[in-house]
Amino acid sequence: MRRLAVLLRAVNVGGVQLKMADFKAVLAEAGFDAPETLLASGNAVVGTDAEATAVEARVKQTLRDRLGLATDVFVRDRAELAATITANPFKAFADERPNVMMTVFLKTEPPADLDPLRKYAVFGEEIAPGPRCLYITYPDGSGRSKLAGAKPLTAIGTSRNWNTVRKLAEKLG
Repeated sequence: MRRLAVLLRAVNVGGVQLKMADFKAVLAEAGFDAPETLLASGNAVVGTDAEATAVEARVKQTLRDRLGLATDVFVRDRAELAATITANPFKAFADERPNVMMTVFLKTEPPADLDPLRKYAVFGEEIAPGPRCLYITYPDGSGRSKLAGAKPLTAIGTSRNWNTVRKLAEKLG
């Protein structure tokens, strides 16, 4: 059995509330081994022999059936999170300011042309592609950023700051 990181999109931000105890219970009900949540932003680690796409589908359906919550689910294994960490082109920024260094996890590889997103970048923000993710620096934080709320960005993934990415990787071993 392997451990997988499960990331929910847009919970406990912007109005969709989910108690982590409820999330943990849903994961256990869905048949995952030793579910463990991390922080209050829809992060968990579970044990399973199932493939990532099957885990995503099962978590999504169980959340809908049990709690009436419709949200996207993103799953990464240890190797994928390690690759995400290794490929980060903004390592110095991530080390200095991990709370405003974001990774946007995607279902597929990022678009080849990031110019439609870059046009929203202000305040010295930078964006780069990675393995099924985007890396974004927010030197002034994401609160006033036009990039953080850009429609092309919000429609395709779920964001986690670098502290959370590292903690999830540590939990996967």
